[in-house]
Amino acid sequence: MKKKGKFQQSRKREDEELDLAFQQATAKANKKKPAQAGTSGESMDPAKKKKMIITISCIVAAIVVIAGGFGIWWFMDTTKDDGLIYSNVYVYGVNLGGMTPEQAEKAIHDLTDDTYSKKNLTIELPDYDLVLAPSSTKPSLDVQKLVDAAFQYGRTGNRWQNYQAKLHSALSKHNLDVLSCLSLDTTYITDLLDQAAKAAASELTQTKVSVEGKVPELNRTIEQANEDPDVVHMKMTFQLGTPYRALDTKALLDTILQAYANNDFTTIHAKYEVKEPAPINWDKLFKEHCVAPVDAILNEKTYEITPEVLGYGFDIKDYTERLAAFKPGEKATFEFNFLNPKVTQASLNEYLFADSLAKVDTDHVYNPNRTTNLILAAEAIDGTIVRPGEIFSFNDIVGERTADKGYQPAAIYSGGETMDALGGGICQVASTIYYAALLADLEIVERTEHMFEVSYVPPGMDATIYWNSLDFQFRNNTDYPIRINSSVYDGQVHVELIGTDKKDYYVEMSYETISGPFYGETKYEIHPKDNPEGYEEGDVLQTAYTGRTVRTYRHKYDKKTDEEISCDYEATSDFSKRDRIVVAIGDPNGPTTPDGRPVETTTTPPTTTQAPTESSAETTPTESSAETAPTESSATEPAA
Repeated sequence: MKKKGKFQQSRKREDEELDLAFQQATAKANKKKPAQAGTSGESMDPAKKKKMIITISCIVAAIVVIAGGFGIWWFMDTTKDDGLIYSNVYVYGVNLGGMTPEQAEKAIHDLTDDTYSKKNLTIELPDYDLVLAPSSTKPSLDVQKLVDAAFQYGRTGNRWQNYQAKLHSALSKHNLDVLSCLSLDTTYITDLLDQAAKAAASELTQTKVSVEGKVPELNRTIEQANEDPDVVHMKMTFQLGTPYRALDTKALLDTILQAYANNDFTTIHAKYEVKEPAPINWDKLFKEHCVAPVDAILNEKTYEITPEVLGYGFDIKDYTERLAAFKPGEKATFEFNFLNPKVTQASLNEYLFADSLAKVDTDHVYNPNRTTNLILAAEAIDGTIVRPGEIFSFNDIVGERTADKGYQPAAIYSGGETMDALGGGICQVASTIYYAALLADLEIVERTEHMFEVSYVPPGMDATIYWNSLDFQFRNNTDYPIRINSSVYDGQVHVELIGTDKKDYYVEMSYETISGPFYGETKYEIHPKDNPEGYEEGDVLQTAYTGRTVRTYRHKYDKKTDEEISCDYEATSDFSKRDRIVVAIGDPNGPTTPDGRPVETTTTPPTTTQAPTESSAETTPTESSAETAPTESSATEPAA
């Protein structure tokens, strides 16, 4: 009874919940708030409730029946067979989808009637070709079977399965299995591949090398060694190894069958599986049996050459090329030879110090002390070698000019005046080297012009130096060393730069005056008749210099045609003017003329200003100045 009571109570709750659900379902239509279960209020008659529930249930059922009927109709209509091959069914890359079997059959015939029965399939092996002719492989395509396979795709299951297959074909590609419809003599093909594999097969063996003989005398030149009739050369014998080689017939057969399946008669490129013998260790053989040649050596400081030493053995490149003409497994024997070094003393001499890059000779005045100084400076520089990229420094090479080194007092410029100092005059050596460096087209690193224009080089081609203050420097911007030859004899300073000339042009210098000339005046210095210096009327105490500003230019000319290639600005030089001072005999305390002459002077010295010298003549930038200085020399030059 308890169980029954519980069951009845449960049914009652279910009725209440059903009533609540109904009220909730109809509350929106009636725009009323549904009554809560278990609360008091207006309630619907149970008979009416039941009738309404039945009505709603019938409506729902009717909708379900209608929808189901529509679905069945749609499914039946969709899955009915239209007699066409499903979409995306391919053969030989052609889509047969949407075709009737008759149309598909014609398409396949169009693709294959001129291929299987008429075309050869060529297999290109590394050493020869295999040709599969239709007469041998006997290919025969069952076109009807292939068409049936295309049409039956998706039609082998029940209606639901066929529908699924049709959906799948619309979304993905299906390639027909041509090989199942193609008759082919695979036995013939397999036998042919086996024969090719047998012909190609090779076992791996390693190369063997043997040497006989001994190294002949090498302490001689290559010419002497080659002319010696008693020389018996060593021999090296090679028993060449053989490679492992095999043809993968299974993989190649699969490729061939796939070509037939694709109706593709393009040549098939096949390779052997190969493992070569270990390469010859040429370096080891050379070290064991040969004597390497030794190149001539150049001392980079002294540029003295150590002669080359002859070698003996073989040239690796030569042996490699000669062995390439032999087949695997063959024997080859080669003789050793004398090996000449790549760098010989003769070849070094040919390129080092072979050319005169520039040669300049400048006249110097007769003055024992000054000449001594010129000789000492030239001797210090003579034979100096300037390596590629190195900078030549006049002061570094010549050093400080001291009495211990033998330098003598001679005239220099200081503060616009002339005075004696140790080493006076050696600026002429620096100027001569500067002019030569310009003509050799070298890079000038440091150069300063004189206070007054000198006469032993063209204007603007001079260089002044002073110890610990002014230096002359140039850089060797060639690829070869340069040697400086310098000397003093026969009244001239001689400088020649020796190196290796690879230029296709030569250099000439020119100058132009851009300001001036400015002439010095003649002035007088009065001395009594019996002066202790012994001066006489008209003695010149100071020479005059003409002042001006000049620009210098480097001109490059083609060696073959002499045509000008370029004209480049080099430097600007400012030269000061200086007055000429002449002795006048008279009373130093007496009256004087405006130019400093004593009034009582009986002999009238010249009163004109100093005329320009020949060395002051102007030229245009395109004019070339002479290589040597004018004959008129200055009596005094600055020195360090």
